[in-house]
Amino acid sequence: MRYLNKVSKVLPLTFKVWLISLLNRKERLLSLNKRAFIFLAADYGNIGDIAISQAQHQFLEKNISGFDVVSIPISQTRLVLRSIKKQIKKDDVVTIIGGGNMGGIYPDIEALRQLVIQSFSRNRIICFPQTLDWDDSTQSKRALQRIVKTYSRHPDIHVFARESITYTKLNEIFSEHNNVNVDLVPDIVMSTTAKALDTQDCLKPAGILRCLRDDKEAALSVAQYAILDVALANTGYTIEKTDTHAGGSQLDEAQCAKLLADKLSQFRAARLVVTDRLHGMILSLLSGTPCLVIPNSNHKISQTCHDWLQDHPRLIFVGPEQFDDIPNAINTLLSKPRGALTESPVDIKQYNKLKERLIRL
Repeated sequence: MRYLNKVSKVLPLTFKVWLISLLNRKERLLSLNKRAFIFLAADYGNIGDIAISQAQHQFLEKNISGFDVVSIPISQTRLVLRSIKKQIKKDDVVTIIGGGNMGGIYPDIEALRQLVIQSFSRNRIICFPQTLDWDDSTQSKRALQRIVKTYSRHPDIHVFARESITYTKLNEIFSEHNNVNVDLVPDIVMSTTAKALDTQDCLKPAGILRCLRDDKEAALSVAQYAILDVALANTGYTIEKTDTHAGGSQLDEAQCAKLLADKLSQFRAARLVVTDRLHGMILSLLSGTPCLVIPNSNHKISQTCHDWLQDHPRLIFVGPEQFDDIPNAINTLLSKPRGALTESPVDIKQYNKLKERLIRL
């Protein structure tokens, strides 16, 4: 045992991952119908990613008739990939989860995305709307090079950005590869409704939810947090802290659905949500609750507001230079009527380009 431990320490991580996957391979029996796969589906406690997975599943069911929709949890990707490769048909469509994990910040997820792309060269692949992250570091440049190299080798791949900064960058990096089709649609969670996600209504909303990051994407200074907290305290309402991270891994579908429905119901029961999380904002709008949005460390939330939600009646985005106006923004939002649980935050026609790629199989 001591010898094995010593050997394990010197083995490359990529080899250990491959070996563990090999030893734990599983068979995934598929139906004989045509299939639309969702790879890297969230089975962990990030409620925003769970919302993406469920909204993507609903979108496929509504817009691609005659196909069974099959979700492959991210934790199972390497374990069932061989089994699926043996059963997949040319007419099956492979979709990969949308979100904000394309690039170098989450290299493990991007590596799995590229593994899926490499594994299904005969099938249409659709990467649902993503935010790409990058900077001027050597690590980031190498990550982009790997993306271009892998994606451009696939003969039928369609990559959707969920905001215009990512869209512009994707067009730039794939400018010499016409086979990589790049387009722009909103985050897929905005294609659904709170009712479709089993949100429970409340008799009367009460209090304010403070749903703010405490990770590497947080962007506020200590002084800005202080301004915000004073403004919230001055409303006289109870302030409750919450988050869209619940923790846990390898959750089953029922657990994921409950986490999402419970969070939406919590948002519905508030008079106001204050957040710097993209899906904190989107879930708030789905729930019909007014939302004060502040920036995170990258462009995904500010650009989503600019591209798709500028005229939304229950949303105010406050940039760093506007923090003195936060009390007025809070008072304005508290006076807004709530929306219905059947409303989508954007016009569903915004997704027509994505529908077209699914239908033209």
